[in-house]
Order: sequence, then structure tokens, then C-alpha cells
Amino acid sequence: MKKLDDKISINFDLSLLLSSIKDGKQRLVSFVNPFSYSILLKSPDIIDEIDFFYSDGSLLQRLHNIFHPKSKVDRLSFDYSSIAGNVFDYAQRNKIKIALVGGTSDEISKAKDNIKHCYSDLDITYYRSGYFNGINDKNESFNLIEKSNAVILIVGMGTPIQEQFLIEAKVNCPNVKLMFTCGGFLTQTAIRSDYYHPLVKKLGFRWLQRVILHKHVRQRMVKDYPKFFFTYLYEHTAMILSRKS
Repeated sequence: MKKLDDKISINFDLSLLLSSIKDGKQRLVSFVNPFSYSILLKSPDIIDEIDFFYSDGSLLQRLHNIFHPKSKVDRLSFDYSSIAGNVFDYAQRNKIKIALVGGTSDEISKAKDNIKHCYSDLDITYYRSGYFNGINDKNESFNLIEKSNAVILIVGMGTPIQEQFLIEAKVNCPNVKLMFTCGGFLTQTAIRSDYYHPLVKKLGFRWLQRVILHKHVRQRMVKDYPKFFFTYLYEHTAMILSRKS
């Protein structure tokens, strides 16, 4: 728990991440929400391998800031309400090749088209679904990503599969310098170019739009989020009390 909390970054520094492209150092970036938090706690090896975690969602952000007042974090995610536009804009202006992996075959194709609709000069040099027919199919994907000369890789498969894919890509795709998980971004972008309604983004009700549109999100809100809330409070309160004893 402490290891993950300590690794949740305070502020997003795009210039630091993009320096990977210049200095040749690979950097892996992922985002934590109340659903994925408990999953990642069971995977300490993944926590070790990911370079930066950011808090995706106001609930985790607020709880983190209550228990870690000296390292308060902002809410960040890979979507157009947060950093996706900045990444795409930088890649387009600097002619940096991008690879996309996630969703179904139909979803990734539509997501690619919708991204290109907003960033017509963006060089999406490789894209495919996040479903693989065994290890050979996955290895072939790594080979094609490497051959595509993509420098930025964006992967949306759900935790912990997407994080594990990034870790494997780091070994198999040395040309890729900056890697992001993006959760449901590619599936959402397949629905429309900018998934969130402007008013939803302005009011901070992204969660409500997802709840209305997606059954699996409603199930998480009813089942997983309350469990996360009380577990997080209990474990972090116990941790503080143990330090004082």
C-alpha cells in the first residue's frame, strides 16, 4: 500500500516525460482509480516497473490528499479532459509516430479515425485491438510495433493487463520511449471524437456520464467503489495509528 501511495506522482510534468524521446530513456506511465488501486496492490512487481502513476478520479485524489497532506496530487487521466490532447498535439507538431493498442478490432479502427479527425497530421503508424490469440499473436504485435518506429505507445486493456503489456513492450520494443496506459479511452473515443460532453467536463461529472452509458461502470460504482472507500479509510487510519504507537 505504501509503495503504491509513494509512487503516485504529485504533479504531471509533460516536459519530463517527453524528455524520454530526446534522452532515449524509456518511461512507463499509468493511472490509478478506485477500481484499479486494489488490483495493483496485489501486483507489487508491476508497481516497481511502472515509472509514474497518477490519480485518475476525484475519490482517490481526495482520499490520497487527506492521508498524504505533504504530497497532494491532482486528478489526471489519459483522456481529452486531461492530458491526451497535450500528448497528441506534441506528437503531431514534432512528427512523432504513435502506436495504439486496445479495444476490439472495430473499436480501435473507429478510435483511430476519430483521433485523426481531431489531429489530422498525427502519424498513427500502428494500431490493433487489445485481444490476442495467444503468446505468438502478442509477440507478433510487439514485432510490428517495433518495425513501425513508433516512439509513443498508448495501451487500453484494463488493469493489470495493460500495465503488464507496457512492461513487456519495454523489453520487446526498444524504439518506443514513452508508454501510457489509457484505460477505456480508446473504447470511449470509438463512440465519438471527444467522448465527454463539454458541460460534463466543466462540472467535473465525468463519472456520471460513464455511469449512465456503461453497465460495467454502474456495477463498479455499486460494488467496488464503496468497498474501496471503506478499505482505504480503514487501512490508512490503521497505518497512521501504528506509527503513533
